[in-house]
Amino acid sequence: PARPVALAEVARLAVADAVPQAQARGIDLGVPRAEPGEVHGHAEALRILMRNLLDNALKYTPEGGTVDLSVRREGASMRLVVEDSGPGIPEAERERVLDRFHRVPGTEAPGSGLGLAIVKAIAELHGAALRLERSPRLGGLRVEVRFDARD
Repeated sequence: PARPVALAEVARLAVADAVPQAQARGIDLGVPRAEPGEVHGHAEALRILMRNLLDNALKYTPEGGTVDLSVRREGASMRLVVEDSGPGIPEAERERVLDRFHRVPGTEAPGSGLGLAIVKAIAELHGAALRLERSPRLGGLRVEVRFDARD
């Protein structure tokens, strides 16, 4: 059953899981903002969602780049954002990459094309809105998952 989940705490655990991968590639991985707040959900599924987003960001960000995961409270919502300094995803491909087994043409990084499809399924399970766009701050991909906050 779903339970109250402290999103910032799950984010810290997911980032800790990803540190070895980031260090191996010289990528600056951080949590610039982790505001308190809870969502109603499944902690392990949310950790998988975050790990998949971080794994993708780390896989596509060039060595020496930056990957950030932030958690913010905005009124009745909790917003999880993962952004990177990688090449991003062309606007025409952003909806398609959420489909199982779809990979952006010309992609050289290893993978099966399931990571973002799993993210989408977990977001839907939690009634969260998922948005992919260009990161104005880092220049790569910015993925936002917006949840209803639990009061």
